[in-house]
Amino acid sequence: MKYFLLKLKDVGLTMLPIVLVVLVLHFGFAHFSTGLLVKFLLSILIITIGQIFFLTGIDGSIMKMGDLVGTSVNKFSKLIVILFFAFIFGLFATVAEPDLNILSTQVVSLGIININKFLMIFIIGAGVGAFVAFALFRIIKNINYKIVIVGVFAVIFTIAAFVPDSLIAVAFDSAGATTGIVTSPFLLALSSNINKNKNSVDDSDNFGVIGIASLGPVIAMLILSLICMGRGTTQEVIASGSLNVFLDTLLDTTLAIIPLVFVFFIFDILFLKLSKKKKLSLIIGSAVTFFGLYLFLFGINYGLLEMGKEVGTFLANNSLLMTIVVLVIVGFLIAFAEPSVRVLGAQVEDITKGNIRRRLVTFAIAIAMMIAVSLSILKIYFDFSIWYIIGIGYGLILILLPFSSTTFVGIAFDSGGVASGPMSAAFVLPIMTGFAASNGGAAEGFGLIAIVALVPILVLEVLGIVYKIKLSAASQKAYKKALRISYGIDMYSNIDSLEEAYNRRKQLETLKNEEVAEKEERELLEKQLEQIKKLREEDNEIKG
Repeated sequence: MKYFLLKLKDVGLTMLPIVLVVLVLHFGFAHFSTGLLVKFLLSILIITIGQIFFLTGIDGSIMKMGDLVGTSVNKFSKLIVILFFAFIFGLFATVAEPDLNILSTQVVSLGIININKFLMIFIIGAGVGAFVAFALFRIIKNINYKIVIVGVFAVIFTIAAFVPDSLIAVAFDSAGATTGIVTSPFLLALSSNINKNKNSVDDSDNFGVIGIASLGPVIAMLILSLICMGRGTTQEVIASGSLNVFLDTLLDTTLAIIPLVFVFFIFDILFLKLSKKKKLSLIIGSAVTFFGLYLFLFGINYGLLEMGKEVGTFLANNSLLMTIVVLVIVGFLIAFAEPSVRVLGAQVEDITKGNIRRRLVTFAIAIAMMIAVSLSILKIYFDFSIWYIIGIGYGLILILLPFSSTTFVGIAFDSGGVASGPMSAAFVLPIMTGFAASNGGAAEGFGLIAIVALVPILVLEVLGIVYKIKLSAASQKAYKKALRISYGIDMYSNIDSLEEAYNRRKQLETLKNEEVAEKEERELLEKQLEQIKKLREEDNEIKG
């Protein structure tokens, strides 16, 4: 019961900012239709219940699967076997990611790219799987993380130069959407066990797998964009009827969860051979995960996406200042309420031994979220290329790379999706597309998740540099203190004089002990002579 209430608190905190903003807009300004408001509130309730079941099920199924696979794969002697299973599980964990499902639904429904939704998800998942394998290969072969990041971004920017802006936005959006509530914990559990006993060079090998894996879908989507090279009609698909929403969501959930579970149990038959009790526990956990994900996706499709678009349309008909203020508040509250942001803050505080406080990290990411949504709105309103944001942003990240510690760089790239949680994709992104629909086309609304994923990387890198400076200052202070002590010793003595003084003290103590012993012996002899004298006097008296 305590665990359930804890999950309810985390989920409730995430949903509360959205509800408050919509209600304030409804009663104060927008006056949405009663039917839409009721659907929205019902969807919030369904999403909340779904997330509770989903997160509970993940702990009892997907997290355990990642841990078991990572432990067993670590025992394989052949590198190719480790990389193969890393690819397979990276692929199917990504396919199960709700954020990616939500993003792909909006991309396909708006006709941004001419491709089937499930094929798009599979291609992005394949990109993640390939780069998970590559990330583990880097750890095993002790390849420098910073060099890998620079090399991958060189490839990304080269391909992106030939791709339209809207598709570049979608490609980078997919990076943020894949590091969500399924992929991140599964890959962390998988990689943490594979990392063991691999003779990692330093602690930085404990981080960075998710950061590298999230770059895989960017390359995959850019290559796909070059092949398709078309936006489609950019016309929104007509909303499905109620029955279709039920069935479509059921199909989405089935294709998300069942393949991962199926592949795991094949792996179990070949290698793990778990007991029936453990298998039953995983099946029950997977069933709870399935049920929770179904409710979560259904709630989003039922009312949340529609409300997001309506809010975006309303803001498009008002001043730019009001739009920025509303979305800055939404961004700040969502980031502050996001449980994964608090987890990241605790992780950074632990690694820095308290030099960087968790509240500072949480506040910094909340500010980063505010900046990200503001930049997204300005991009749409003034119709400038996303290259100005992504190019400058990642350019700064790469420039700062040498000045931050490797461990912090790994954490920074892992945290790229920490602020771009499900609510960013399910509520804030529809607001952007709704706003963009009245300002040149809904396609221009994409890029939000990309920007939201970019800014925390920059923030964590800056914090890493601050931490490095603080460590250097502390080290310099300790060094100067040691020098002062050293000078003080040199001023009053040196090692030779100290040793001579010590030897003299030892000699004096020895002489003193000898004198004491001689004195005691002399006193003892005097006592014995005195006794003999008394005995003689007594003997003479008897004879007399």
